[in-house]
Amino acid sequence: PVTITKDGRTMYFSRNNFNQDIEIKDKKGLTNMKIYRATLVDGEWTNIEDLPINGDNFSTQHAALNIDDTKLYFSSDRPGTHGGSDIWVVNIRPDGLLVDLQNLGDVVNTESAEGFPFINNEGVLFFSSDGHTGLGLLDIFATIKGEDDDSIVDVINLGVPVNSNKDDFSFTMNPNGITGYFASNRQGGRGSDDIYAFHREPVLHV
Repeated sequence: PVTITKDGRTMYFSRNNFNQDIEIKDKKGLTNMKIYRATLVDGEWTNIEDLPINGDNFSTQHAALNIDDTKLYFSSDRPGTHGGSDIWVVNIRPDGLLVDLQNLGDVVNTESAEGFPFINNEGVLFFSSDGHTGLGLLDIFATIKGEDDDSIVDVINLGVPVNSNKDDFSFTMNPNGITGYFASNRQGGRGSDDIYAFHREPVLHV
C-alpha cells in the first residue's frame, strides 16, 4: 500500500529492507519490511527516508494517513506487539518528525495478525484481521469510536459481501463515503488476489 498526503507532495510506501542495493537480514536470515517517505520535487519522487519507526529485526508496513495528515497508522510485529502483527500509530509533527508511537491496544489487536489500516473521511479506522471473529481467514473490520472521539471502544465485522471465507484486505473508501475498493482471494476471481469495487446503498428507515 501507498499513501500520499493531501497536497500530493509526500508519499509513504512499504519496501523490503535494502541499504544501497544491499539486502539487510535479521537474526533469522529474513529480510523485513520498512516504511519509507519520499517527497515530490520537480515532478519526481526523491529524498527517500528510512523512517525512525523502522528496525532491521521486525517489519513495519501498510502505511495509512488520517484525514489531516497528522497521524501515520501502520502494521508491525515490533516488540510490544500482542500477536503476529498489530496496528500502531505515530504522530507526525509539522516539521515531519514522528513522535508518540502507540499500539492501538487489545480492542483492535489480537494474538493473531492485524494489518492494512485505512482511515476514511469520517475518521473511522478500517483494518484486516484473522484474530477477531469473522467468516474465515482475513476479514475486514471497522472501529467504533468512544465519546471523546479519540478512543476505540469496539470493532465490527463488515460482513457479506465485503468479507468471505477467504482473505479480504486492503479496504479503501473514496471521499464520497459510498464507493471504494478492497482485495480478496475468494473464489470466482481471476487469480490469487483480485481487486473488487463496492457501492454502499443507503438504508431507508420507514
